Formats: sequence, structure tokens, C-alpha cells
Amino acid sequence: MARERIFALLLLFAIPVFATHVAVLETVAAKNIVTFEEKQYLTDVLRSEAVKALPAEQNFVIMTRENINVMLPPGKSIEDCEGSCLVETGKNIAADYVAQGHVGQFGTDLTITVELYETAGNKLLGSFSSKAQNVTSLENEIRQKSRELFGQIVATTFGTLDIQPLLNENIGLEADLTIKIDGEPTKEGRKYARGKWELVPGEHEVEFNHSCFIPQKFKVNVLSRKTVTVNTSMDAVMGKLSLVAYYKGNVRDVPVWVNGLVAGRIPFMGNVPVCAKIEVGEEGFRESVVIDWTSQDKLEIVHHLLKAKPTAEELLADSIAEAKRLEEKLAAEEAVRAATERSKRTRITRPIAIGLAGVGALLVGAGIYQNIELSQTRSRYEDATTTNQAFYNKQWDKMKKARTLRNVFYGLGTAFVAAGAVIFFVF
Repeated sequence: MARERIFALLLLFAIPVFATHVAVLETVAAKNIVTFEEKQYLTDVLRSEAVKALPAEQNFVIMTRENINVMLPPGKSIEDCEGSCLVETGKNIAADYVAQGHVGQFGTDLTITVELYETAGNKLLGSFSSKAQNVTSLENEIRQKSRELFGQIVATTFGTLDIQPLLNENIGLEADLTIKIDGEPTKEGRKYARGKWELVPGEHEVEFNHSCFIPQKFKVNVLSRKTVTVNTSMDAVMGKLSLVAYYKGNVRDVPVWVNGLVAGRIPFMGNVPVCAKIEVGEEGFRESVVIDWTSQDKLEIVHHLLKAKPTAEELLADSIAEAKRLEEKLAAEEAVRAATERSKRTRITRPIAIGLAGVGALLVGAGIYQNIELSQTRSRYEDATTTNQAFYNKQWDKMKKARTLRNVFYGLGTAFVAAGAVIFFVF
């Protein structure tokens, strides 16, 4: 007997320690109500229903009759175990839950009561009672009601799956992550998302999908009353990028930034995450590059920079151009100033010039008058028939005076007109 008990223990501990063990003990009954074979049969029915309600893929182990019998306390038979003895027996055989049926009689009917105990807490987890006219009807009652009874074990043995996928490269939006468990994206109307989810113990298929990352699908074994954390790293989907940047019509040798880190220089060619932020330009002059990877894994992009850090040659050229612009500006300002000064002078000198010209014109007019006077005097002088010498002398003096005045007026008039013209056109 001891050898059989040791062998049973070895078999028991060969079962994975994270499994939930359920023992269905032999059905007991008052004497002469049902036969031994009928009790065994009812036990087998109850055990088979436990197997259906608690599948092995969810890490439930329904213990066999042989394991249970060898683990009973010495000197006791299964018929002697009821109530607290059931819990003690469950502990002795390392069962987490223990169930047993009890057949009795009520009037002319047979009755059956099935109790389910949690051994760790020494408490009655659930039970059901039925009555029937015969053993066959009792079997039907067991099949109808035991599934719900054993289902209470499932409710108390949920495991927790903590979903914490790692989105590498700090790319992509969390909202775009789709999580499926056992092929379903939702549970009881709630969309699977990062966090903790209660699941029945057993193997579950977990699937991660994100447009920026390579899809992942794997198996996870959820343990009863345990938390299993899934923090698998998701690898980014990569694309081959060829990038050239132009500034003012010329290729510009500037850094290429991928997610804020320098990945190379222009011209650039390399593999980058398709959801990465791509920028070009020196620090302080960085510009985002618009990239659309839709249905493509290889792109050739030409980017025209709106701004760029000046080179030494550009700084020199800009300096020369700025000096030229300054020179032109000063020249224009000087021209405006000169024109203003000229305008001021003109407002002063033109009246003077016009006055001088007017005086000159009057003097010339006086000279013309004197010239006419000279002509008339000369005619009288030449046409005179008198022999009076005084008359000739007087006319000769008048001619000399007219000639002198004419020449003076002509000279002064011309000088005044010339002076006025010079002032008018020069000043």
C-alpha cells in the first residue's frame, strides 16, 4: 500500500504545478438504496461532466479513481468521507477542489446531493440537490446540473494576461495597435488594448497588428490565479529610402535625421522605419520630409529646402551683395538729396535768373532804341545842306553819344541775359 501511495504521489507531481486539480470522490449512499455498481456509475457520470466543464487545455486536471483511493487516510474508506473529511482528503491528494455525490431517499423517490469544496479555504463552493424515481433519472439530473456546478471553479480560477507590447523606435500611434486574443479583437464588447485582462486558464493565441510594425502571433499559457505579462518587442517595418536635398538649385550636403537622430548625410540611401519622422538640414534649420510608403517598400525622394545654414562661400557672396545693395542705396539717397538741394536752389535762383534776363532784355531794348536814334542822327548828319559848322558838330556828338549808349546797353543787356541764362540752367 505504501508503495502504491508513493507511486501515486510521483504521478501527481509529474503533472505541471500550475494545473488546477479537481477530485471527484466516490458517490456514497445509505445501505440498500442503490448498488455498489450504481454508485460507481453515478461517480463516473459526475467525473465525466467535470471533464467536460473543466477542459485540460485550460490546465484543469480531473484526478482518477486510482489516485484518489490510494491517497485516502489510513483505515478509512471513501464511504466514511463526508463534509470536512472531503476537504481533508482533497488536501492529502493535493487537490484544489473536491466534489462528491450523496444518494438518499425521500419518500418513494431517490435523492442526490452533490457538493463542491475548495480545499484551500475549507469552504463549500456550491452544491445542487435533486430527486428522481430511479437511478436512471438521477443520472439525468447529474448531467443537467453538474456543468453549472463545476463552472463555478472556472469563475474562481481565472488567470490574468497583462498585455504590454513594446513599440520600438518610438514610432506609430498606440491607437493604431490592434490586439486579438484567440482570433477575437474584443471581449464582451470591449476592444482588447494594453492592460490586464482576465482569461480562463490555458493556452491562448495572442496577435499584435500595427501598420508600423511587423505583425506578431504567439501562444501564451495563462495560469490560474496568476498574472502573465506579455511585453514582446515589436520590430518596425522598414523601407529603403533614397533621399536628395536641393537648395537654390544645387544639391545640399546636409544631415538626414531619423526620429531625431542623425542617420547620414545627403545624398542619403538606407533602410528606415516606414513610420519614422524624417528630417533634413543642419541643427536649427531642420525640415520635415513628406513620405508616403503606401504599397511601397522603396522610395526615391527629392526634397527642396526652404532654408539652409549658409556656407562660407554663400556668406562671402551675401556680404558682397549686401555691400553692393548698400552702395546703391547710398547713391540713390545722394541723388535724392542732390535733387532736393537743386530744387531748393531753383526756387531761389530762378527768380533771380528771370530778373536778370528781364533787366538784360530791357537793356538790349534800350540799346536798340539808341541804335535807332543813332541811325536817325546819322541820316540828318548826312542829309544836311547847311554850311553851319556848329550844326555838324552837334549832330556828330549826338551820333557818338547814341553809339556809346547803344554799345553800353547792348553789352550790359547781353551780360544780364547771359547771367540770367547761366543761373537758370546751371544753378
